[in-house]
Amino acid sequence: MPARSAPLRRVVASGLGAAVAAGVAAAAYTAGVNRPTPRGADLENFHLVDPAGRAYSIESFPPDSVLVIYFGYTTCLRACPVALDSIAEAIDRLGTRGAAVRPVFIDMDPERAALVSMPLFVQSFGENFRGLTGSPEAIDQAAKAFNVVVRRIQFSADPTDYAMTHASPIFVMRASDPHPLSLPASSSPDAIEGAIRDAL
Repeated sequence: MPARSAPLRRVVASGLGAAVAAGVAAAAYTAGVNRPTPRGADLENFHLVDPAGRAYSIESFPPDSVLVIYFGYTTCLRACPVALDSIAEAIDRLGTRGAAVRPVFIDMDPERAALVSMPLFVQSFGENFRGLTGSPEAIDQAAKAFNVVVRRIQFSADPTDYAMTHASPIFVMRASDPHPLSLPASSSPDAIEGAIRDAL
């Protein structure tokens, strides 16, 4: 797939985030799933679902693939689109080697994720991006496994009047590795590309 410009991706992602108020219906998309040997319970992992309800964990991906994992929010208008755009640009620079990379976006706010089209959001960055979410308990377990801090700030008694904080690095790992490499969320595409090349 030809590489797209970063500004275009950001415009598309921001527009989709702004469509929350309109309640865009969620759509399903297909994803290939593999089943290698299960990982140990003490290793970083997640047990989440895609918008179609298909279950995913690290074991769902080919063991020789490289995962680039980022925890965030589909409704985020700035931090998440910037981080995902940097990941997309890094993968674009890999050329044909980018086919072995599986970028995974984990939405930590399932309440609002249900109001937008996660597939359209993640695919605005690249066709191989996977958007996952789950129950609050499943998301909390995934965040704890990767040492990601999840905080919900409630502004009033109105249950919809809240904000979620951003405290996730970018994780790069082979699906068969025991632990991921952690990069700052503000990492440049160059830094992310280098980490992916090392993992490949």
